Amino acid sequence: MSHPLSAEELVKHVQALAQGVGPRPTGHAAEAVAQEYVRDILDALGFAAIEEIPFATWDTWGYATVTPNVVSLLGGVLGKLGAVGRLLSGVLSLSSSYHLLKSSDCSKQPFAFLYPNQKQTKNLLARVPAAGERLHRVVLVGHTDTNKHRQTFAPGMKRFIPLLDTLNILFPFAHGVAQVAGALGAGEKVAWLRKASALGMLVSLGLLLSDELEGYVEGANDNATAVAALLGLAAYLKEHPLQHTEVWFAFTSAEEVGCVGMHKLLDEYGHVLNNAYFIDFEMVGCQEIAYITDHSSFSYLTGYKPDSESVRLAEKTARNHPQLGVNGRSMVIGEEVGALRGRDYRGICLAGVGDDGWLANWHQYSDHFDNIQPAGIERAARFALAMMQELDAQN
Repeated sequence: MSHPLSAEELVKHVQALAQGVGPRPTGHAAEAVAQEYVRDILDALGFAAIEEIPFATWDTWGYATVTPNVVSLLGGVLGKLGAVGRLLSGVLSLSSSYHLLKSSDCSKQPFAFLYPNQKQTKNLLARVPAAGERLHRVVLVGHTDTNKHRQTFAPGMKRFIPLLDTLNILFPFAHGVAQVAGALGAGEKVAWLRKASALGMLVSLGLLLSDELEGYVEGANDNATAVAALLGLAAYLKEHPLQHTEVWFAFTSAEEVGCVGMHKLLDEYGHVLNNAYFIDFEMVGCQEIAYITDHSSFSYLTGYKPDSESVRLAEKTARNHPQLGVNGRSMVIGEEVGALRGRDYRGICLAGVGDDGWLANWHQYSDHFDNIQPAGIERAARFALAMMQELDAQN
């Protein structure tokens, strides 16, 4: 029997999810089938207690970007009702800008209560206890849902993502400033700013809506590869538990709509996991694997870094295991470590790096099984195991 962390074993899971199940939109029937696949594998491995954390969510991140622009533009009508109306309009626009700022780095979204189309989904949790006295806890993370094909992530467009997202945050902010200034008697002086920012929001809204027109992608790399890495590590650690480290396997949902699953996990178990090490797998089906030292997030106004303890652990692992060829690098990426760091938890991301230095086939129809490089999944899984073994030796 092949080693559970071998590329040939890991890629079987990717094929089962990407080709066997196909696109897995958040909260849709196909994601439930994928989650049942995960549960079946864990059952076969002998995991007796597989926990579910159910929750309601939405099924596309377009709500996170479109809704605040609509709120701000509709609020602009209040500006015609005098000083009080302009003040209320300004508050709505500034709130919209704040919402976009928070959603850009994967924080909780303030306007989420406005989103329609609620779907039911869940996180799956499994655990391997330490063989001896528990001194450490590690949470391995991989999400089960997939995103849409997005024109803004096309090869010729994706380099503009930080600029576009920054403008999307700034337009309602400028509109809010102009409306508040108008309420304070400076309406004529800032009329140009109010009109320009409203036009900017309209253009942004058009681009954001057009980005919602395509279908969902197969998600072989994003993120069947992560699920495969977690299942391989679950198989290995079930037979070879660490001496002093308890390992959690968190198969999260709703990552693609704003890391909702991670927030639900922290809401439920944050008090238990406040000292845990989180290792998130993102799109690791590439030849090059890296641990991310600086996440640009999606705009120039946001961004986050892993905690220093996790970075030191990754650096030590890279030095002690040079054959794995995993090194640190910065990247344009937003994922569940953003949710973790925003709430002051430890977290570091292992990600695949495409030939152009970006995530490979990110939110594109080309994210299918034929474009996966299985050796990268094995390298990511073995690096995570080595990190945990290094941590386990710290008694």
